[in-house]
Amino acid sequence: MLKDPVATQSIKDAPKGSPTKNIFLFWANKADGSSKATPRTPIVQKAPEKTHGQIKSRSQLSVSKAGLDGVKGEKPWSDAAETAQKKTRKDLYPDPKVFSHIDAHVLRASEQIKSRQGLSSVQTIVRLITEGAQSELEMVRAIWMWLCHTIEYDVDGFLGLSQKIHTPEQVLKTRRGVCSGYAYLCQEMCREVGLSCVGVPGYGRGTGYRQGLSCLQKKSSHMWNAVQLEGQWHLLDACWGAGIVDVEKRRFIPRHDDFFFLTDPKYFIETHWPEDPAWQLVEQHVSLEDFEQRVFKTSQFFKLQLSLLSPDVSLLKTAHGEATVALKSAHPTEFSYHLSKLSGEVSKDDMGTTHGMMTVSKQSMTLKVTPPTEGLFDLMVFARPSDSPGPYHWVCSYQIQCLEPISRENLPENPFHFWGLHQKVKDFGIEDCSWRGDLVVAARGALLLTLQTTRPLLATYELVHQELDASLSKKCLASQAEEDKLSCHVLCPFRGYYRLSVFVKELGDTAFKNAANFLIRCSGPVNRNELFPSGLSMHCGSGTYTRGRGLSNPSHPAPIITTMQGKCNITFHARPDVEVAAILSKDNVTNTKYPMERYVLLTHLRNKVSVCILLPEPGIYKVGLFGKNKDHKDFAHVCDYIIRCFSNPRWPPFPRVYSLWRRGCILLQPRTGVLQEQSWVTFRVKMPKAHKALVIGHAKTELKPTQSKIWEGEVHTGPAGTLLKLVAKFSQQSTSMEVVLSFDVGSAG
Repeated sequence: MLKDPVATQSIKDAPKGSPTKNIFLFWANKADGSSKATPRTPIVQKAPEKTHGQIKSRSQLSVSKAGLDGVKGEKPWSDAAETAQKKTRKDLYPDPKVFSHIDAHVLRASEQIKSRQGLSSVQTIVRLITEGAQSELEMVRAIWMWLCHTIEYDVDGFLGLSQKIHTPEQVLKTRRGVCSGYAYLCQEMCREVGLSCVGVPGYGRGTGYRQGLSCLQKKSSHMWNAVQLEGQWHLLDACWGAGIVDVEKRRFIPRHDDFFFLTDPKYFIETHWPEDPAWQLVEQHVSLEDFEQRVFKTSQFFKLQLSLLSPDVSLLKTAHGEATVALKSAHPTEFSYHLSKLSGEVSKDDMGTTHGMMTVSKQSMTLKVTPPTEGLFDLMVFARPSDSPGPYHWVCSYQIQCLEPISRENLPENPFHFWGLHQKVKDFGIEDCSWRGDLVVAARGALLLTLQTTRPLLATYELVHQELDASLSKKCLASQAEEDKLSCHVLCPFRGYYRLSVFVKELGDTAFKNAANFLIRCSGPVNRNELFPSGLSMHCGSGTYTRGRGLSNPSHPAPIITTMQGKCNITFHARPDVEVAAILSKDNVTNTKYPMERYVLLTHLRNKVSVCILLPEPGIYKVGLFGKNKDHKDFAHVCDYIIRCFSNPRWPPFPRVYSLWRRGCILLQPRTGVLQEQSWVTFRVKMPKAHKALVIGHAKTELKPTQSKIWEGEVHTGPAGTLLKLVAKFSQQSTSMEVVLSFDVGSAG
């Protein structure tokens, strides 16, 4: 009797936690061999055998002579099947939808049978459900559908709480049965329409099968059917096609699985091993030992058209603390996995997904598992079609024997399941990546990721470490989006492993898609005082946004500017209608004598804009640029720059700027906003539309225009504390002067 049914076939979305209930696929049952009850008429057909050159049956059972006429040797198929290529299920029917009319009729007939007493004999039921069937194939389909949608599994019999129900009479009466009940009734129903059908006893290798337990010298535990169509035998298992069982709740859950209807023998042998090898229906017979040692595969493995790249061996032993699993996929497929440690006969300890590294491509998946301790582990692999919103399905399982674990900290959680680039990354617009391999090493704590793109994209990033909170994580990333390239500067403030996830979207799209997840190991972290400033946008440095706002040919294309002098000048070519504003900020400012806005001075020329920056103290600064133009009247964010200075600058501020400091205005002298007391200072200012200019302090000094339209003059600063104002009149009719700039008088030190 099966004592360890485990797991469910499908886990919703990211299978972060493995199921804890003993829920198993209905086709996992291995419980029928111990029943004392026998069918009224023996109808189990052994495979034919050869005797002195003639074919005879091993038992005088119900298979018609026509069903055995073509049998040669140990192969239960006809001469025609040997001379012609055997038909696969695809040859019989291209898609289950071709049976939609049959399936619908059977379901209607089933309701009719339920509602009318007396319609319970095999003959009556078969006649009703096969009405309208035009071929042997359609008749088999009708019988299959009726069994899968009408007969429930005998859960109490399976659990030993009652006598098993498996004779056709009992099954018809109770509408329940164990696997042999499905098989016997299927055979009898086929007999009614003249189809050759046999019951095939053997071993079922479903989710209840515990790897490492041998079936040798044990009675067969499962039963299914073989049916002959057009002289060729085909395999089906209505028991496993009917549903699943929740053992804990002792409840049958109907869940039709068409995979087990006329399954191709090469797939059927993965989970069904007949007592007589002839009923494998494959050219090369599979031994029971080989059958037991193969990787366990669910029906979803074949439905998703997966195959193994690694050896077909279910028990893996670690080498240097690591075991590798590799699958091939015919179509883009998303994968996930779950690792648990066996801590007894049944119980498992959840290991989650922090002890494996999965990488995927368009046609393959490789998973490297590093168990944290010695012992035996269960590995469950899940998959779903790429971009499917549906659940992940369990596709295969392994056991991993860890002989000697490697010593390392856990990998960071990865809710996206895979590492490296997404298998459809080229479809996302990413052509190449600067990071190669499974692991990126940050020896000095700083890295640069570059993604070459085939079209402009936007990107956002997520950095995860066990000691890194969300706010600090944002100070570790500086991203840039250019026309044909995405870049991200990464800082690692702690030792250990990090996950960097990349999300991209097209310009104009609303949702980002996970495009890559990189594993980083940092051995030399950066100083936490040297992280990037807070509040950076996804647009650092020049790129798609600066060009879109009318700014081009930047003096500093990269987002990070390092200065030893404590000053820099950022310039762009600009369209005539573009106006730029800038904001300088720093997370922790100690020099608070003057506001930070005084350390930025913008100069707008006809086709150029200049952002001059002086730093009052060492540290990491952010410069945010904002722009507006004739189409966008309000200032909007354009990009950010990061300015780093590790020397000890003590620059005085620029003069305070007022609203009339506009396009074409240039401050030539003095370039500082704090003037020495009781000194003469030369003023030279270009103000193209000014009609008059004065400097007003303790006295008034009129500036004179030169031929090049530069207003200049010698100004006495006066005592400390004086505020000098540069004022101008921009209209002949104006009776007042407007303040353009103001300067403080004091000690420049």
